[in-house]
Amino acid sequence: MRQRWILLLVLTITVAGFSRELTLQEAIDTALKNSYQLKADKRKLKSKELEYKATKGLRWPTITFSEVFMRTNIPGWAMMNELNQHRLTMMSSAKYVDMTAFNNLGMPGLYFPPPSYPEWNNWQTKLEFQVPIWAGGKIGTGIEMRKKEYEATKFDVERTKQKVIYDVTKAYYGALLAKQAIKLANQAYKSVKKHYDTAKTMYDNGLAIYADVLRAKVYLAKVKSKITEAENQYLIAKRGLLLAMGIDDVDPAQIEVVGELEFTDTDKDVRYWQEVALRERPDLIALRTRVENAKRYADFQKADMLPTIGAFGAYQMDDKNNPFGTDGTGFMLGIGVNWKLFDGFQAYNKYRAAKETYKQYSTMKKGFEEFIKFSVFKAYKELLTAKDRLKTAEDNLKYAEEVLKITEKRYKNQMASMIDLLDTQTMYDQMKFEKAKATYDAQVSLLELKYQAGKLKENNGGDR
Repeated sequence: MRQRWILLLVLTITVAGFSRELTLQEAIDTALKNSYQLKADKRKLKSKELEYKATKGLRWPTITFSEVFMRTNIPGWAMMNELNQHRLTMMSSAKYVDMTAFNNLGMPGLYFPPPSYPEWNNWQTKLEFQVPIWAGGKIGTGIEMRKKEYEATKFDVERTKQKVIYDVTKAYYGALLAKQAIKLANQAYKSVKKHYDTAKTMYDNGLAIYADVLRAKVYLAKVKSKITEAENQYLIAKRGLLLAMGIDDVDPAQIEVVGELEFTDTDKDVRYWQEVALRERPDLIALRTRVENAKRYADFQKADMLPTIGAFGAYQMDDKNNPFGTDGTGFMLGIGVNWKLFDGFQAYNKYRAAKETYKQYSTMKKGFEEFIKFSVFKAYKELLTAKDRLKTAEDNLKYAEEVLKITEKRYKNQMASMIDLLDTQTMYDQMKFEKAKATYDAQVSLLELKYQAGKLKENNGGDR
């Protein structure tokens, strides 16, 4: 997807000959596909899913197949192999056991040679199974723990996704602010150019001194350099946006962010945002899940103090000459109980340690909940501060605009100097940028509040 996005971008630039417009939603969608951290977390999630599936397999029988070849002259093994092949007789057993004493019985036709301990071949084919019947609840608890860890990791991925949305949205707002700075710098240049033209006209008519023309010209050059500075800051902001999107091989000059930097207020109070955070923040939900897992782990350790019951069985084929041969066949079935009655209190102390770990995590969860409430409180108060600065900036801009109009009239009527006019123009330009910056700060503060409350989603950082 990343390659197709870049290819589309290049084709658009080549064929159309202009920069590609990039919306905030497109930036978020691209980042959610390209984020390295998000990709890594999704791989971790897949790993947890496979671990969960693997653990569920503990409920199933274990079936093992083996094919073994053995050649030995160790009497016990050789005799056992011949016996398993159903070839061992009383006469042939004399190869392994000294039976020459029976020769003194004088029985006709009965003669046992001394043992020769020959080498003997055996091909053994075996199919075995083991079935857990009861393990003190350890299997069920272990499966549930793996399942809950998998679910907790899902919430980890969701929190990472929210962080990606937060970073991209903040970078996009920064690019909009930088773009607005270019617009304001161009407006300032036009205004100062008008002052310069006025001063030059008045000088030509003998109504102003040449110093006014020079002052306006110097200020005009200064404002022009501000345009270049603003354009470079815009390129930097777009490069940061591309970085947040996970795009590292696209020229920032070839994209254009769209939209206006506007602040959309919220009518919710801090209590609402705190309640939402405690209910919806993915990392808090993940922690709560893991705390419950810590409680299950105590039960998991407790199972080591209980007996285990299992069934087992095997089907075996032995042959002297051929693999999978059937000179001798046999089966085995059984059931067993295993109970470790004393282990130096190892299992008991591990159980107690697991309970203490659960209490530790429970305390950490409470602390994290309080930290989240504080983070939301802090973000909310910072939003109120940003809104107040925005209101002040809007009022100051109105005052500065009125003062600039009055000063322009006074200069034309020779009641104010060019220095007064340029100072007033500087104040007005500064107020316009401060309003834009205050709008950015307020919007970012609201974004921070939504992020701390866990309310970001894949739609322009809006509410869930």
